Amino acid sequence: MRTFIKIAVRTVLVLIIVFVLFVVVVRSLFIVLPVPTNSMRPLLTTNDVAVAAKWFRVDLLHNGDLVVVALPIPDGSKILTVRKIDQQTNTPAGQFYLSAAGTNGIDSRQLRTLPAADIRGRVIRIFRGVY
Repeated sequence: MRTFIKIAVRTVLVLIIVFVLFVVVVRSLFIVLPVPTNSMRPLLTTNDVAVAAKWFRVDLLHNGDLVVVALPIPDGSKILTVRKIDQQTNTPAGQFYLSAAGTNGIDSRQLRTLPAADIRGRVIRIFRGVY
């Protein structure tokens, strides 16, 4: 009976370690972001979850790509949200014109262009109706 308990304890410890390593790897490579508002409706709703890769090349971002961006808000802090790249012909190098799909979202219409450093990830997958 004691060997069964030892095997069970070791199995549980191994599963816990594997789970912790999985979480650490996922959090270091990806951003998992529940869509916080309806500002991207109809593309995204508040029930969707966006998964973005943290490792991406800025020079490979194109019009229409969805990105996770740290948007500045009036109190001086930043919030993570999803926006669509909508480059204009006069957008300066290293800057991005980002747009919300809906008319009620904060985007480059109010903030002007945002630096590439504010883009935290490129959306690679949308899970619909998860949240």
